[in-house]
Amino acid sequence: MTTIASTTRPLDASPGQGTGDGRYFGGMFTRGGVVAAAVVAPVFLALFHHFFYTQHLYSWGSADWSHAYFVPLISLYILWQQRHEIARQVPRTCWAGLLAVLLSVVCYVFFMAGVPNHMGQGLSALLCLFGVVLLLAGPDVTRVAFLPIAYLGLGVTISEKIMIIITFPLQLLATQGAFVLLNVIGVSTVAKGNLLEVIKSNGDVIPLNVAEACSGMRMVIAFIALGAAVALVGVRHWWQRMALLMLAMPVALVMNIFRVAVLAIASLQDRNLAAGEAHMWIGMALLAIAFVFYMGLVWVLNRVVVDDQTPASGPVKKAAPAGPPKVATPATAAPVVGVRGGGAGSWRPGAMGALATVVVVLGASAGALGLAVGALGLHLRKLPIQAAENRQVRSIPTQTPTWEQVGQDEVMSAEVLEELGTRNYLSRSYRERERADGKPRRRLELHLAYYTGMIDTVPHVPERCMTGAGWTLVSSPVRMPLNLDSSGWLALPDAPEGSQGQYFTARTHNEFSDAPGIRVVLPRNPGEIEMLVSAFELPGRDVRLYGGYFFIANGGHVGTAEGVRQLAFKLEDDYAYYLKVQVSSIEVADKDELVALSSSLIGELLPEISRCVPDWVKVKRGEYPADNPRRGSGAGK
Repeated sequence: MTTIASTTRPLDASPGQGTGDGRYFGGMFTRGGVVAAAVVAPVFLALFHHFFYTQHLYSWGSADWSHAYFVPLISLYILWQQRHEIARQVPRTCWAGLLAVLLSVVCYVFFMAGVPNHMGQGLSALLCLFGVVLLLAGPDVTRVAFLPIAYLGLGVTISEKIMIIITFPLQLLATQGAFVLLNVIGVSTVAKGNLLEVIKSNGDVIPLNVAEACSGMRMVIAFIALGAAVALVGVRHWWQRMALLMLAMPVALVMNIFRVAVLAIASLQDRNLAAGEAHMWIGMALLAIAFVFYMGLVWVLNRVVVDDQTPASGPVKKAAPAGPPKVATPATAAPVVGVRGGGAGSWRPGAMGALATVVVVLGASAGALGLAVGALGLHLRKLPIQAAENRQVRSIPTQTPTWEQVGQDEVMSAEVLEELGTRNYLSRSYRERERADGKPRRRLELHLAYYTGMIDTVPHVPERCMTGAGWTLVSSPVRMPLNLDSSGWLALPDAPEGSQGQYFTARTHNEFSDAPGIRVVLPRNPGEIEMLVSAFELPGRDVRLYGGYFFIANGGHVGTAEGVRQLAFKLEDDYAYYLKVQVSSIEVADKDELVALSSSLIGELLPEISRCVPDWVKVKRGEYPADNPRRGSGAGK
């Protein structure tokens, strides 16, 4: 039965100490609450461990999400600020929370096994946490704890598809804003897409690419997290909190415009100041200025309205006036979740059953998921893999029977490489050796980029990078099949089980390859390769560019960036990789001509390109790499 606390306790009891009625941590938790948290936490972490590990990898490897490590600490601090309010609530069992827990488990499994999505997994974990609190503590406690729990969502990496939608407009905004600011202060500048051209007094032009890293997204993400934290602990009224949240993005974007402008001015003195460590230190200095400015906004908002009232939901509570402590009476004391048989009281009705239920549901879900992963040979965490002997894509021949290299391979700057996300790349121009009709030989630009391990981003594709460079998309992307020469292909008769397609081998060209005449395994169903082709125009100039691309991923191929995740994240695969193959030209008449020439070039280079990705037949059989977990298991045989 429910019991009543019979001891006295100041409302501001010292944190981390027992208060005499079985409450701890400033009154937030009863003894039973501490026990419940200690029991639920391990099974919660066991169920969602894949998400937490992946989030760690995202946060550790990306400056955009390094703040995620601090989000839980800030959430705990906000919760601590609300400890007195939580202590005043009446805890009770609410079985509606079980529905949220069950729904979160279903969503988590879906976003792992159905449609792999890290953001969806994080939101599922957050929903589960809300459900647990609602089930064990009731709606009153959940209402007070809602904002600290919801704040944890700011530590979940946003889906790449959403980031693409947001980031590119921010690049253009930063470019145009810096363009206006520089010209206002007398620095002659021309803006072309996300490219700034700073003109020196002697007429020299300094190009400044406003890459994704300069889009301001890092500042926006950090400032939204900061603004939400400050809004919850630094001001008291709801309108003040909304104002701070709404001002976070403008402050970040304006400061980023200033940052791009400062980098442009610095490049007039030394081009190296716009990249490398100087680029980083300038960004950090302006970030500090933005923080000071933002805190100034907090100071102003706190002085717009001056009163002595503190809203019930406010994070800051004034200490009670000196005097004798209040005594809990049967009429005023809240029911306490105590330890069974302990001096603080018994478990409330239904509390033990609710605790047992949530532990069983989460524990059983974690166990079932673990057993399914083990029994079915599933792999939730993809391992990186390289081509045999770590062969790089720049090793493909500079000549083919009908094509030859023009000029030198493009060497990208450190800033561009950071944006590209890989150092295994190739940007090379090829030109026809001859043309039967006697017309000028046409030129194609070939770009390859290899990625492996965590498939969290898809590399730049023409629809993004071309428009970012000042081109205008004039026609929607169209899927168009390549017409590859298959006369030298031989079907591979003993392909691994579950390969979902036919493997073929092709021989490398003797006179141009460094390994002449060897047979190489091609991507599955190579005769069905399609390119996604788009057309672009350069404003003010009579120039049209056509570009197309496809991806080779986990032994197969796909024509769209969205399809890469589905192909490279099959649960039965240990590893994940993909290679972007992109062709563009300003010397073709239309899309059909681009596809025809690409079919010729890619057809002759495909065996060599296939040498630069793992032999997926050997991978599936466990023959490669040396530490393949399938080795010796007979998998695929």
